[in-house]
Amino acid sequence: MRRFTAALLSLAVALAAPVVAQEPTPTSDEAKALELLAQPESWFVGQLSGKRVVVDGQTLDPKIQYVLARDAAAPRPAGPATDPGATAEGRAALRAGADRAWTFRTRVTAPMAEVLDREVKGRGGAIPVRIYKPAGTTGPLPVLVYFHGGGWMTGSIAGSDRAVRLMANEAKAIVISVQYRLAPENPYPAAWDDAEDAFAWAAANAVSLGGDPAMMGVGGDSAGGNLAVSISTRRIAKGQTPPLYQLLYYPAVDMTRDYPSWQLFGRGYGLDIGYADYAVPRVFPGLDLTQPEISPIKAVSLKGMPATILASAGFDILRDAGRAYAARLEKEGVSIVYLNYASLNHSFLQASGVIADADRAATDTARIFGAAIRSRRATTTKD
Repeated sequence: MRRFTAALLSLAVALAAPVVAQEPTPTSDEAKALELLAQPESWFVGQLSGKRVVVDGQTLDPKIQYVLARDAAAPRPAGPATDPGATAEGRAALRAGADRAWTFRTRVTAPMAEVLDREVKGRGGAIPVRIYKPAGTTGPLPVLVYFHGGGWMTGSIAGSDRAVRLMANEAKAIVISVQYRLAPENPYPAAWDDAEDAFAWAAANAVSLGGDPAMMGVGGDSAGGNLAVSISTRRIAKGQTPPLYQLLYYPAVDMTRDYPSWQLFGRGYGLDIGYADYAVPRVFPGLDLTQPEISPIKAVSLKGMPATILASAGFDILRDAGRAYAARLEKEGVSIVYLNYASLNHSFLQASGVIADADRAATDTARIFGAAIRSRRATTTKD
């Protein structure tokens, strides 16, 4: 815990800055970091002296390996351990820092035809959403309601802005990015309720937004993937029309740790056991982590779930749970495309501007989703 909280404090000091709605200006330190990451992959291979990390038959991207090793070797703040997330100011700094890091490392994509900021009425108050419509598209489009990651404690519309723009452009779909309530201020089920309410609003307003209400998709990365799945399960349980498709990136589908990937990648690969130990009791205070909405893989049945694209990262503690969830969907008759990006670690959507494999993963999955949901729509219409 000491090492984790010290790392959080270091991140807050290095990256905290006033939040700017879009395209903040890098500080000199951030600019230097981006300049380093712009070096060709061969430069990083040379710096590693050929000593590549290979785990479970997978070879880690050399840029990721270099950065992780550098960060691990960096000096830690002296003195007693502190928790920067214990105060409102500390949480604001951490969230601002995470947003900036996500923004600067994500590729800039083509301009949108339209970007709208709205507020959706939810049972817990107003829910901010940002609606992206790609240029060069005609006719009613698929609509993807999307939820950012961040362990239910960080992340925002602003921090995910570039990633969502890329998604909308490559899928040729309207994407609605949702700013759900965060823990610890708003523990479970606040974010889950916001997700459900935002999706219901999107489905009811799809036509006015230029979308096809029969092509409603839901998606998210990490914690956001968990929220996306909860929309499908809640709507099925209530007898409502579920999303036509799910797009899940390294989703949190099992809060238990009974998978080899937790041991293989639990320390030193980005998302680690220390963060899980910190976040889980703050998001789910005193709750049974095996209940199906918290751990979707524990559901009695997955039959009737929407067709799904699930992308995992090779060097990620969540890899094996995602793989197991995909296998179970397939076993229970759900159409599933499972993709494991073996060279990458967690949060690769926010590395598309600096890691070539991350860019390919973000681009390919969005394109697959756009084609798949249209194909699914055509098939269901014939049926």
